[in-house]
Amino acid sequence: MSSTQKPALIGAGPLAGLGAFTIWGTFGIYFKLISFAGPAEILAHRIIWSAVLTLILVFAFGRRKELWKLISSVKTLGFLFLSSLLVAGNWLVYIWAVNSGNALEASLGYYIMPLVMLLLGRVFFAEKLNRIQMISVAICAVGVANLLVFYGHLPWIALSLSSLFAFYGVIRKFVPADPIAGLFVECAMLAPMSLGYIFWLDSNGNSAFGTIGMTQDMMLIGLGIFTTVPLVMFAYAARNMKFSALGLMQYLNPTLQFIVAVLIFGETFTTAHMVTYTLVWLGLGVYTWDNLLRARQNRRKS
Repeated sequence: MSSTQKPALIGAGPLAGLGAFTIWGTFGIYFKLISFAGPAEILAHRIIWSAVLTLILVFAFGRRKELWKLISSVKTLGFLFLSSLLVAGNWLVYIWAVNSGNALEASLGYYIMPLVMLLLGRVFFAEKLNRIQMISVAICAVGVANLLVFYGHLPWIALSLSSLFAFYGVIRKFVPADPIAGLFVECAMLAPMSLGYIFWLDSNGNSAFGTIGMTQDMMLIGLGIFTTVPLVMFAYAARNMKFSALGLMQYLNPTLQFIVAVLIFGETFTTAHMVTYTLVWLGLGVYTWDNLLRARQNRRKS
């Protein structure tokens, strides 16, 4: 590679990561724009068009061998079917949350997700929690409990989103599949059910697709692009930048969700929300500080 070519690649990993988290963080705006369809229909189209696009990318990026490894193992297919249900559940809850005026609580779910994954790592992989990590989890738990005290119920949207995706991460850790091939298999498994649901809606005259206009149809098809493209960008970033930096960058997603919910969607940010978010941000700050400290210590030892 010539010296004139090198600068073009500098920062490509971080730029890809920023792009992925920015798309995920502002995805709620797209869901608002396609709220002419119901949450279940939106989910069905997201699954179908993501399956189509990821299949194209499997061939375009030469991932056929990785795909064959996945589909040739019954055990792997079983794990991926379970992970497909978990990620579809996460998608459905988020779509419903955005279009029912609960995007703010959805952002809370993605803030606490790293700490939920921390707890699941202890349960499933015997990963030890140090004192600082336990403190960070406890602080966030107090923040979640604060909403219970103020509103009389747990923030189930936030807890559902974080738990579903955290368990999804656990399953995918058992099956370290190629991101593109893995997403294709997951979507392909749910595609027949999704197609059946869309045909059922159409037969009852309740389908948004093909009945409103070409623009609306293209927006539903576009769900495949907005689902797959950030995944490809994230996978590229994971291979081309420090994992610790990528871990810090992930907070851009819920931060953008938070901004979109309050400033664009106009959702009410109450005193109870302020207390909860302050505690969650504090807990994440403690957790992040501990990660940075341990990373620095490991570098000194090496």
